[in-house]
Amino acid sequence: MTRHVTPHTMIITRDLKFAPSVVFKAWADPVAKANWFSGPPDWEAEPHRLDFRVGGEEYSAGGPKGGPMHIMRGVIHEIVPPETGEARIISSFTMHVDETILTVSLATIEFVATATGTKMTLTEQLVFLDGCDHIADREHGTKAMLDMMEAYLSRQ
Repeated sequence: MTRHVTPHTMIITRDLKFAPSVVFKAWADPVAKANWFSGPPDWEAEPHRLDFRVGGEEYSAGGPKGGPMHIMRGVIHEIVPPETGEARIISSFTMHVDETILTVSLATIEFVATATGTKMTLTEQLVFLDGCDHIADREHGTKAMLDMMEAYLSRQ
């Protein structure tokens, strides 16, 4: 079976008013990430799992009541903590609806100190499979997720 693929690269930059160590922790700490990394509030969700180490896995699943499950499965490939001055996280992950794989991605998140906080850059190189190339929806969803992260940090 030959599968149709559509590659895409998305780069989203945020200037955040929090120190790199604070922003990095929102991605690295399993409890912190579970507080903001989720679907819409009316979705049912399984517990978020994050084993934050090189080779560690991440899992998130949820969906509308009675509807299909949206599932993310990831692996962490590189962790450079903020103390080094060049913080980043590199991971790869797949997105599924139930058992149908929609995308495969490589994500790099960089955290750079600024005079007012952190410049965070998320670069995602992804491949949409079999016509599931809803690029605008994916970019909108990723930006909404980053909005949830920023709202979480503001509440801390």
